[in-house]
Amino acid sequence: MKLTAENIKFIDNYLKNSEVIYYDIRIEMLDHVATAIEQKMQTENLDFYDAFKSYMVVNKKEILKGNKFWSVYSKDTILNFLKFLMHPVMIMTGLSFYFFYENIEITNYFSESFTIRNLFFVVMMILAFFQLIYFHLILKQRFFVLEKLGGLLAIIYYLQMFFMNQHEDETPSIITLTLFSYVMIAYLLYFIKEVYKFNTYKKQFVL
Repeated sequence: MKLTAENIKFIDNYLKNSEVIYYDIRIEMLDHVATAIEQKMQTENLDFYDAFKSYMVVNKKEILKGNKFWSVYSKDTILNFLKFLMHPVMIMTGLSFYFFYENIEITNYFSESFTIRNLFFVVMMILAFFQLIYFHLILKQRFFVLEKLGGLLAIIYYLQMFFMNQHEDETPSIITLTLFSYVMIAYLLYFIKEVYKFNTYKKQFVL
């Protein structure tokens, strides 16, 4: 027995009222609850509202355990990004950066007024500004994984400020340039991957 669009909307509003604020987490819960209620309606010959009440009385506490706290950083997001860095394609990208910096005198393309350090800083600011615009003007909903990428970007920024600016009178080493070029490209690709994943996933429900 399939749920109607109104039934799906009812479950979604219930989860919203239960302070499940992140769209991606709410969709996962919605999928889980909708499937369980469909099975309950079929096996116990109940209508939607009776099946919903019966199911939630027993399972609400367990389901809402999946709701996330409003912390700036997410351990899972950081670990998943580190795994993404180990992907063979990303490792090849990192090696490509190394050979590029090894064979190109990068300082020839910069001046004293605009150094490669300045370029990295500008790129970081562009990424942060793009995310801010994308979240508030395009998505218009809160996504847990995508929001927590902001915390990951902050970590990259602080590491860059520390390692890139230790000796301001010297050009950063090839290893340092390779590492941060690699991480920043990986971050951009990871962000695009997560956006695509959730845009695809949310099409399962029309709310």
